[in-house]
Amino acid sequence: MMPRISTPRSSNVRGFPSRRGSPGTSTVGLGGGQASSSRTCSSVPLTVEQRGRALGHFRRFLRQRVVNLERLTLADLTFNVVLLRANATMLELCDAETLLRYRLAQHVERGSVTAFGTTLQTISKDIAGHATGVAGADIMLVRNNRRYYIQVKSGPHTANRDIAQNIGALLNSARARDPDAVCMFGVCYARPDQISAIVKGQLQRAGVGLRVGREFWEFISGDAECLNELLGLAGEAAGEAPPGEASFAERVEQKLDSLVAEFSGRYGRTLDDQAWAFFLADNS
Repeated sequence: MMPRISTPRSSNVRGFPSRRGSPGTSTVGLGGGQASSSRTCSSVPLTVEQRGRALGHFRRFLRQRVVNLERLTLADLTFNVVLLRANATMLELCDAETLLRYRLAQHVERGSVTAFGTTLQTISKDIAGHATGVAGADIMLVRNNRRYYIQVKSGPHTANRDIAQNIGALLNSARARDPDAVCMFGVCYARPDQISAIVKGQLQRAGVGLRVGREFWEFISGDAECLNELLGLAGEAAGEAPPGEASFAERVEQKLDSLVAEFSGRYGRTLDDQAWAFFLADNS
């Protein structure tokens, strides 16, 4: 069986220490040599409606993962056979089952990254609660009669120098119409030190602030524990296998059996030189 990661079923995850001194204080770095603007507010937990909508987004993401897994065939997997043989030798993957377990685990993990990033971005827009027609801004917040236009990206590697430059130009077009507006770039998951120095510099030169990970979620929600609550909701959704249905881990094992049978019928169960030669011929 592929290893499972145990996640708390309760969606009320609390007690994680804040990375900053006071959970109710947030500092907005404007960049571009401008002074920082601070806001102080009481931490307000997500509403029942916000939690319900987030849980629904997680459920839809997970249901689609099941659909994608059920449809998967050997032909759908992309194989770099030369690299795969090198890895198989180093990791001592000596038969069809161990090889395909390794490749299927890669596929399951990588296939979820983009889709889950989109899910997090959607949840952030729901939590912020303000749509915006401003180019480059996914979220618009109002704090003390001041507008904050925020572009949202899922993770630290979804922005490069050109994207950061373009986002800065787009958001600043909004500030041209509203000089008191604050332009920001929000990243759903990561640590601040994982954001490229090039991206940070580009945003700073454009006068665009940066919020990353826990700090981003606290800013848009007003809840210092927002990210912890989302952690719990994701675990709750992932643990909801309907009665009588196989869990996702069980479905992965069933799919592995199917892929091994398909592979073995074509190349044999033993990864000898002949099997690798036929495998390469079919994937090149």
